[in-house]
Amino acid sequence: MRRRDRDDTKERGFFSRLAMSILGVLSCLLLIFGIFYIATGLVTPFVAVQGSSMEPNIHEGDLIIMVSIDRYGDPIPYIDGRETGYEMFGNYGDVIIYRPDGNNDRSPIIHRAIAHLGKGDNLFITIDGDVYVFNDMPYDGYLTKGDNKATNHMFDQPFISKPVKKEWIIGKAKFRIPYLGYLSIIPRKIVSESFFNLPLMI
Repeated sequence: MRRRDRDDTKERGFFSRLAMSILGVLSCLLLIFGIFYIATGLVTPFVAVQGSSMEPNIHEGDLIIMVSIDRYGDPIPYIDGRETGYEMFGNYGDVIIYRPDGNNDRSPIIHRAIAHLGKGDNLFITIDGDVYVFNDMPYDGYLTKGDNKATNHMFDQPFISKPVKKEWIIGKAKFRIPYLGYLSIIPRKIVSESFFNLPLMI
């Protein structure tokens, strides 16, 4: 075999091995995402938390694993959890991740569902000694609030978002992994501040 033929054979062998390696990596990624989808009902079930609005129960830098409400049921709000004893992340009711005003261009919010009201309903509730009032619900939806009493002493509605419609909810928070969210937050902060002003999860 001539030298040029040997070189061509080596080159083809290299690209063949490279293609097989790439295919193997892609197969592993598809398997991992498939497992997460089967387990959570979501293709991307991860949220990196930025900000202190859910202190002391969820912290900045936490990585949250969420589940689909279509598969795991509608969120249980604070007022129902208080009656039944259902708790998530240190307080009654579910913590939800939602798109404020249903706007995909805004950063998702991770806050606790406080109540689910029907159109025209009113709410008067005491939480940890503080009184909260909401009058004349415009449509069926959820009222939400951050757990941090120092920074979130009112409902999100109407200041951060209108009452949260079910279709605006991305998922329910299920598990918390401390600090792992910084792997997403720090690089995105650097890129957003330096180049593109990209939004971050809140």
